[in-house]
Amino acid sequence: MSVLSPAHSTRSFLSPKSSGYNTGDFSRRTSGISPGSSRAYTQALVQSAKLSLEGLNLSPDELFTKHTVSEVRAVQQRLKTDADAKQEELRLMVGERYRDLLQASTSIIAIAKSSQYVLHALEESREAITSQHDLPLPPKTASIDGLDDRHLSTLQVLSAHMKLLLDAPEHLWRLIERKHYLQAAWLFLLSRVVHRALVRQDDNDEQSWVNEGVDVLAEFPLVQRQWEVVSQFRPQIIHKSTLSLREIGVSSEETCATLATLHLLDSRPLTETLATLLSQRSKTLQSILSWKSYPGNSKSSETTPANGHAGSVLESMSLREVTQSMKKAFNTIAQTLSTANIVFQDESSKPSLILCVLRSMQDDKPDGRALTYRLPNELQVTTQSLLTQLTSSANFQLLPANLRSYKPYVDLNSSSTRLPPMELAQRLQEWFQSSCDHWRNSAAHWLQGLQSLKEVWTLRNSMLRCITGSRLKVEQILFISSQIDSLYHERIIGIWQRVLSDAEAKFKKTLYDQLSCPTQSNTTKNISPVDFLFQPPSIPILAPTIKSFVDTPFQKYQLSLKRQLVGRSTQLESVLGTVEQCARAVQQDFLYMKTGDDETARPLMQQLIQSYQPAANSFTVKVVDILDQANSAGLVFLSRITDDLMSSSSFINNISCTQSNMQEFGRKVSTINRSTVRKWGEITIHGLIEDCKTKAQKSSKITGLSTALLHGLLSLSDYLRQLGVIHHPVKKDSIVQETLHSFITLWINEFWGDDVGKDSLFDVLFLSDISTRYGEPWSQLSGIISQKLKSALLEEETIFEDRQSVSEYLSRTQTLFAILLPPPPTPIFDSPLSRFGTPTAGQGQQSAIDLAKPSPRFGMLLVGNVNADR
Repeated sequence: MSVLSPAHSTRSFLSPKSSGYNTGDFSRRTSGISPGSSRAYTQALVQSAKLSLEGLNLSPDELFTKHTVSEVRAVQQRLKTDADAKQEELRLMVGERYRDLLQASTSIIAIAKSSQYVLHALEESREAITSQHDLPLPPKTASIDGLDDRHLSTLQVLSAHMKLLLDAPEHLWRLIERKHYLQAAWLFLLSRVVHRALVRQDDNDEQSWVNEGVDVLAEFPLVQRQWEVVSQFRPQIIHKSTLSLREIGVSSEETCATLATLHLLDSRPLTETLATLLSQRSKTLQSILSWKSYPGNSKSSETTPANGHAGSVLESMSLREVTQSMKKAFNTIAQTLSTANIVFQDESSKPSLILCVLRSMQDDKPDGRALTYRLPNELQVTTQSLLTQLTSSANFQLLPANLRSYKPYVDLNSSSTRLPPMELAQRLQEWFQSSCDHWRNSAAHWLQGLQSLKEVWTLRNSMLRCITGSRLKVEQILFISSQIDSLYHERIIGIWQRVLSDAEAKFKKTLYDQLSCPTQSNTTKNISPVDFLFQPPSIPILAPTIKSFVDTPFQKYQLSLKRQLVGRSTQLESVLGTVEQCARAVQQDFLYMKTGDDETARPLMQQLIQSYQPAANSFTVKVVDILDQANSAGLVFLSRITDDLMSSSSFINNISCTQSNMQEFGRKVSTINRSTVRKWGEITIHGLIEDCKTKAQKSSKITGLSTALLHGLLSLSDYLRQLGVIHHPVKKDSIVQETLHSFITLWINEFWGDDVGKDSLFDVLFLSDISTRYGEPWSQLSGIISQKLKSALLEEETIFEDRQSVSEYLSRTQTLFAILLPPPPTPIFDSPLSRFGTPTAGQGQQSAIDLAKPSPRFGMLLVGNVNADR
């Protein structure tokens, strides 16, 4: 581009032939008025208006006296039309016509002298290209016919001032929209200086516009009106820049520029700018923490948990949402502290960033530019760079040098530009403590929406990476970590307590439901463990639509087989599965916490285990209390539950209670089991004895055991199998001996009394044989039975023969009475299934039990007869 220097000539300004423009119409509109006589022209227009009014003699009183209403309205319309026309002509003269006149004169002169300045323009173009960021050189004055047109130069400088003032609103809007608040403040301050330069009317000032023959306020009222428009940008810039401090995604340099804007435009000391930054960030943090921070903000429903206590239970929150909110809150705190330290903290080698910016505004020395160059690009603002970015920046070459090198004034020696390090540290620490407290309160509520330890632990790991990667100080990182670790601790303990409470309520309800079921009564047989062992579970069948192999159904099938082997029926699983699943879930939580092998997590894990164990101990005590309170019904089912809790159940090992509590739990459950079995034995034996008395009255004597004793022993065997002790040989022997001993003792007292008849000889010998086989522990009972034999006064030969029959009878019925008979002293390898000898072959077969007589029609069902009929 070429920079053309206009020649200052009044003649060229008035000559209509020096330009290619058609100036005829322009001359008619201006009526031969030159720029120098604009004020006279204005006065002439006003005088003409006055004469017109006087000629019409439009006195208001005479007007309404001498004329009709329609004539008055016509006069009113004429006056209004004349006023609008004069106003439009004045506006065109002062606004568009005047600027067009200046531009036309410059173009005319430029075209006339273009041939003389071609080489000079090319040289200036080369210099402009090499220094693109510098403004064009100031115009060189030229003379036409040796005349120096000072008035035209004055008007051109005046036009540059007004051009800057006219273009300022557009550029201020653009800078505000781009959030370049420091540049906007700089431009506003420059516009204010330009306005003051325009309205200056000091006669003693040699550079005053009055001395140049121009009365700006009188001739150009647009200047004042334009400044009123520009002055409205100051509160907008302050307001917009203050609101921009709430954004946490901006860089520290942009924040520093915004704070410098407040210092320049609003005259805020650095202490107040710091307070503004912290207050705006507090509002940002508050808006983040307001997300479901209170029960009223989140959906809640009144529910009645299984423990019977009603309460407001918050709906589960998404882990992703909670993590995002936690990170947003932390990033707001961390980014605010980091930005405040970068902007305001003085380092040993250099001052704070904002102080460097303020010093760069007052640095006028050539060698002081090094300070400016160390600043980031966002903070390197000068009037030249600002004017270069504006549209039509070439017009500003006419501005005086003091305006082109303008810098806002900053008093570096004032207390407003100082922020002591101790005060900065104290304010930041107070804001940090307050923000962390508010964050902790909201985070505690957010964590209530997480319903599992896995979610809480995932959140902890994510936040730990975010915290350790921040720019906070070590003590601040430790403080925040301890604060949120306490929240994780509280929530995890709350989750475990809720799991234990739900398991307790479900265990109690399921146990009572099973005990109240009619099939669990003491007199009615429920499903026997032996019968359950031989019930095959359903084989899994995969749907034909499944193309890939799915092992879940087979895993369930395998689990059902394992439950059959240990006698875990569906009823037992429904009761014990509640507490076992609870303990298993806690163990899985422990394993999940240990998978990361994080050194920082070990103290928290130790605290969690220590805080959890009292709850686990209390839970085991409550389980024992529930079993103890249910000891009055469903004794068989209750004995199975207590037996499984002692032997095969994984509950007590996985619940992770203390060792002493584990031992106490085993002791109490064993006591309940023994008490239950003892009570069951008493009720069962008394019921059998009464039933046997009824059988004894209705049945007749046959060879071998009496019907009543045979029924009693078989029923007792069946009840012992239902008790489910067949899986524990040691315990089975103890319970069988105790129950059988009580049965035989009560049988002797109820049926034999003081005298034993000959009809009961076989029964006495059979029971004597069984008691003798139990050895020394049954010696007392064997002695009682021997006394009964002596009191019978029977011949020894008869007793000996019956003893042989009893031994043969026992060998034939050993399978029926297998659970009641003691194991042989030495193993029999030849016939392991016949522990008490093999029955004699060829001997007359006698019925072991009392069978019904065959029906007369039984002969009709012979196979031979059926074939004969065919």
